[in-house]
Amino acid sequence: MRPKPLLAPATIAIAAILVVVLAVRVRTLNRLNEELYRRLSRPHAGMFVPAFSSSTTDGGVVSVGSPRAGKQVLFVFNATCPYCRASIPAWTRIGIALQAANGRGAAVGVSLDAPDTARAYATRHALRYPVAVFPDGRTAALYRAGSVPVTMVVDSTGRVVYARIGELNEGSAADSVRAAAGLAATRTAAGPRR
Repeated sequence: MRPKPLLAPATIAIAAILVVVLAVRVRTLNRLNEELYRRLSRPHAGMFVPAFSSSTTDGGVVSVGSPRAGKQVLFVFNATCPYCRASIPAWTRIGIALQAANGRGAAVGVSLDAPDTARAYATRHALRYPVAVFPDGRTAALYRAGSVPVTMVVDSTGRVVYARIGELNEGSAADSVRAAAGLAATRTAAGPRR
């Protein structure tokens, strides 16, 4: 007996539909996988930061990531790189504004360099905020600060409310940091915001 002629086209159509459905599912899973990788490897709003105490380049001690009663902290992760150096003026201004806003918060630098290198860098650039030195690479991984510069605003509970990887210059990026920290945006050298 010969098979019915409509059976082969129907089988091909069902197979084609299954291929399309599977392709859509694979694409969705790839997007979810990329998002999961990003959240595990990069700092992001909503994550909690681990707390630790560290010595600073000026001989003091700073508690990094610990909840501070009613205060927000601007964490700036840096190394001896040109992008970090270009971000120093914006970091300094935002840190000063946080401190001036009723003492609500402050800036804390966190260097990924060796202590001696970080100390020389902080002195050479006259940093106006304490710079902590990570005790080891594992701590940097917990903060997901493998690439620098990183700018984070952390609220009083230790939760990140803003995170940015890359150079921070005055302008819309610095204004977004100020907004996350509850500060008013400032006019930039390029003129008023529109």
